[in-house]
Amino acid sequence: MSGPKTFDPESEFPSAAPGNDGDVQPLEAALGLANDGVFSDEQQSTGPLGGPAAPRDKQGSTALPSQAERVTALQEARVVLVSACLLGEACRYDGRSQRSERVLAALADKDVIPVCPEVASGLPVPRPPVDLRGGTGVDVWAGRAVAVERAAGTDRTEAFQQGARLALEAAQRFGATVALLKEKSPSCGSQRVYESGQLRAGEGITTALLRAKGVTVLSDEDL
Repeated sequence: MSGPKTFDPESEFPSAAPGNDGDVQPLEAALGLANDGVFSDEQQSTGPLGGPAAPRDKQGSTALPSQAERVTALQEARVVLVSACLLGEACRYDGRSQRSERVLAALADKDVIPVCPEVASGLPVPRPPVDLRGGTGVDVWAGRAVAVERAAGTDRTEAFQQGARLALEAAQRFGATVALLKEKSPSCGSQRVYESGQLRAGEGITTALLRAKGVTVLSDEDL
């Protein structure tokens, strides 16, 4: 069995290279995003709190796919968007990786698009840890929450939203309908995130945008 085929994000997806924001305005227009980073009134998909909603099933339910359904979607996918830290890239806020053998095994024989939304937006490695404040990723897109450095309180919301847009553009460019992302991350968490220093149920900024655009997101903890 061969391992995953990994796309080079700098050569095949230059707008996701660290420090390069890419052509943001056309991307926002394609996504139906207003200039302030939230969904435009005409095209927004709203959840119960006004933020981007989870994909609906044929009955109109907003319930997320079950763990079994998420894993099945991963198994059936040919191209998968993956948090680069899970592949062994030392891009975490603390300069380390979160290489996961379970993730690598699950991606065998698949085409992989490695992403780190935070690094793609130009944030350095290492960097101060960031928490969400005022809500989860859905609330950030609705303008009710922010992403701030845990110690200094510096607002990093714009950078985190830009990284999410680049991750979505990568998924759309390469045809990925499934994303396997790092749990608890303010960008990539899909079930739990840190909000005001406390671990709570919810999703990160990148996950919220991907789900609003129909991408199935699961975490390393789903495997």
